[in-house]
Amino acid sequence: MVRSTTTNSETARAAAKNSETARAAAKNSETARAAAKNSETARAAAKNGETNCSTAKKMESTSSTSIGATDTATISARRTPSGGASTPQSAGAPQPTDAPQPTGAPQPTGAPRPVAAPSPPATALQPDDAPLPAGALAHDTAGSIPPLSDIPQRYQRLRDRVLAAEASAGREAGSVSIELAAKYQAPERVLAALSAGATLFGHNIIQQLETSEEALAAANASAHRTHVIGHVQRNKAGKALRYAQCIETLDSFDLAQRLDRLQARRREEGAAREPFDVMLQVNSSGSCSQFGVMPTAIPELAGKVAELQNLRIIGLMTIGAHTDNTAEIARSFRVVRELAEELRANGLPTVTELSMGMTQDLEIAVAEGSTIVRVGTAVFGPRPAA
Repeated sequence: MVRSTTTNSETARAAAKNSETARAAAKNSETARAAAKNSETARAAAKNGETNCSTAKKMESTSSTSIGATDTATISARRTPSGGASTPQSAGAPQPTDAPQPTGAPQPTGAPRPVAAPSPPATALQPDDAPLPAGALAHDTAGSIPPLSDIPQRYQRLRDRVLAAEASAGREAGSVSIELAAKYQAPERVLAALSAGATLFGHNIIQQLETSEEALAAANASAHRTHVIGHVQRNKAGKALRYAQCIETLDSFDLAQRLDRLQARRREEGAAREPFDVMLQVNSSGSCSQFGVMPTAIPELAGKVAELQNLRIIGLMTIGAHTDNTAEIARSFRVVRELAEELRANGLPTVTELSMGMTQDLEIAVAEGSTIVRVGTAVFGPRPAA
């Protein structure tokens, strides 16, 4: 009788152990299936060139932990070598109803001006491995915020600097537009720049774009053009179309389709007459901290966007390499210029604008064919706190 009881106890313990094993196996099975799904998602996103490095890497890490080294190798083999945007698109709240543009913000004009992007002369850049000259990337980047009265003079200095860059690169005077980056700038500072002759502004944050344009309209500001130069969330797309005349940061077909639908509605309601101007953002440096599409994925995305009836691709935009090496900075701009040339050769003649270069590297960008330089610090001084 004792032996029978002992045997039953051992059998119960074994059954319990088997039950635990079964539950663990089921849990592992669920984990493996989820990891496999993440792996497939990562591979598909990387193949389309419309994901960001951090997301793809996170997915790969999850997959390799549960599936093993073989699947990790497969993911690595199929990934695009360079990095993409830094944060994925997120679904947003319902979009507010669109309204007509405020007074003073002109409708987009027709096809953009054609601008030749000649190859820079041999003397335009430093030797490949040479560091930048002392102070070359430090134009007006230090000091206190200048008063309103200084803005016109600072804008004139910037114009002279761009003219000098054009001449140095063998470019026609006036072939490069100055886009003043107005992030965190009060409307009165933007008005001061307008009075000094500025006509093109860029906004990173849609809420600030709305506030600034409403204030400028109330002040009867002179006609000007405003571009979005920051990442556009889906729930902000309508306001971007309403208050700007161009979005320079289009980096996915999903966003393009939403913009196309919203612009179609605006045209039906009479709030807009033409297709909306967009630029494709290129992550030409391969940095995981930057938004943008990998260069190799640009032709496919451009082909898809070109088929949309309510968007018009007018050019490409890039931030470029964040380094002190002139050769690397130049390479990151040259890649974009060559992409634009390729797109024009393949049937997209409107891709004429190259938004490249900022306060610290605009000379290099102009030498590589930039038609728009985005500058804030040189005119407005250090960016004020948010």
